[in-house]
Amino acid sequence: MVSTGDTVDFGLMLEDLAARGVQRLMVEGGGQIHTQFLSLGLADEIHLAVAPLLVGDAGAPRFVYPAEFPGGSTHRMKLLGTETVGDVVLLRYAPKEPTA
Repeated sequence: MVSTGDTVDFGLMLEDLAARGVQRLMVEGGGQIHTQFLSLGLADEIHLAVAPLLVGDAGAPRFVYPAEFPGGSTHRMKLLGTETVGDVVLLRYAPKEPTA
């Protein structure tokens, strides 16, 4: 990838990767990247790990930031599966309806 400036058009980036033969892409990041992919409707699956930790710091990182998400706040994702890894539970969700 070659930088085209300060911002990234994630949709265009995914189209380019698909044209290069990339069929699966794992995106890891913080709240900003999660918010971008989810609010733009670009994520096909979310893997969410729930651990037995309580973080009460107001400045702690968040999974997503405020945004307009597809379907609004009443849209429920589809649970695809669960897995236990020690004392952590991995939840797999589909944030949008699959396209045919």
